[in-house]
Amino acid sequence: MALALQDIRIVDLSRIWAGPYGTKLLADMGAEIVKIEALDRLDPHRGAVRPQAGTGNYPDGEPGHDPWNRNGWFNSLHQNKYGITLDLSRPQGKEVFRELIAMSDVVIENFRRGVLDKLGFTYEELRKIRPDIVVVSMPAFGNKGIWKDYIQYGIGQEQLAGVDSMGGYSAVEGPIKSGINHGDPITGSHAAGAILASLMYRRRTGKSVFIDLSQLDSSISLMGEHLLDFQMSGENPTTTGNQHDSFAPQGVFPCSGEDEWVAISVTSDSEWQKFAEAIGHPSIGLDTRFADSLSRKQNESELFPLITEWTKNKNKFEITNTLQTAGIPTAPVMTNEDIYDDPHYQSRSLMEISDHPSTDIQLLPGVGWKMSKTTGAIRWHAPRLGEHNEFIFRDLVGLSNDYIAGLINEGVSGTQPVGA
Repeated sequence: MALALQDIRIVDLSRIWAGPYGTKLLADMGAEIVKIEALDRLDPHRGAVRPQAGTGNYPDGEPGHDPWNRNGWFNSLHQNKYGITLDLSRPQGKEVFRELIAMSDVVIENFRRGVLDKLGFTYEELRKIRPDIVVVSMPAFGNKGIWKDYIQYGIGQEQLAGVDSMGGYSAVEGPIKSGINHGDPITGSHAAGAILASLMYRRRTGKSVFIDLSQLDSSISLMGEHLLDFQMSGENPTTTGNQHDSFAPQGVFPCSGEDEWVAISVTSDSEWQKFAEAIGHPSIGLDTRFADSLSRKQNESELFPLITEWTKNKNKFEITNTLQTAGIPTAPVMTNEDIYDDPHYQSRSLMEISDHPSTDIQLLPGVGWKMSKTTGAIRWHAPRLGEHNEFIFRDLVGLSNDYIAGLINEGVSGTQPVGA
């Protein structure tokens, strides 16, 4: 079956999460992604070349003899991509890179601002090589502005965007960051969308596009509701923990078992009546302390213990089934084990089999959407370091075997990282 983006080739210089997440979305739609690393500058998600045992995201906690090919972070983000090694600081590497750019549609990087320029590949230079190239540059703070030369990673994006100012249980305890760095995946999603829009523009005009994508800007886009509220009230949002500004009850409640929880949100008075019936206590639905959303919100300290008393000895999945059947938004707080075992996820092929030469068979996240005509799937595993050197250099770019051997002998390319 033909894939939606199967005729699009993207040269991917991005690293860690934001850029690779964006190109993964496009790879899952069929785009041909050529990921480039250098032997002395691997994608950090490959992990250390010589890690200590018991560290990193390795199968069974074992780094193995080639840990750079076994890291779960890398292998889940780079399925359906080709992988090559090429040192762009060396003349031979630059020449091969030019050849590859000449036959590609997009180049994407998330280096610190100016790194690609210093290597001799400014936007102007890339346009000379491929006049209609789409170039994505996504440094932390963009290519313009007072902070453009600052360094930042995902862990700081939430704080700078104001996201973490709302995280936490009280102003006394201070802000708490989320369990993931939201700035990375939202920026990757924006990159994928901007690339698709630019390719459509190029199709109409034949012109090149430069995409200046700030990871900070993308993170701030998550804050729209709260920024608007500040404009209207002049007040910053408060930390509310798992509760809601107006819905009540809303929270995460303990269940039977060790560290098991269920999330419940009652969003209207009619849902509150259904909730009271569903838990077998219709009388609390008539209690004047909880008669409407405002009174329930004002009396949360009295309401929450009543709900906890009902949930604490019950299974989180049984609670979910009971309340969902009654029309109450409810969800079990899933563990990793729950995700792998859940029949709903299995029925949607959320986790797909990846048969990787360095890790054997694993279940990894598959394609996050279902399309009727161009169904996406894991077509091949994440590339081992330099796995597709020969295919890209010889079959695509047209280099001779002797030239490729020279790249390897000079350390411009290869499959063993420096320090292995």
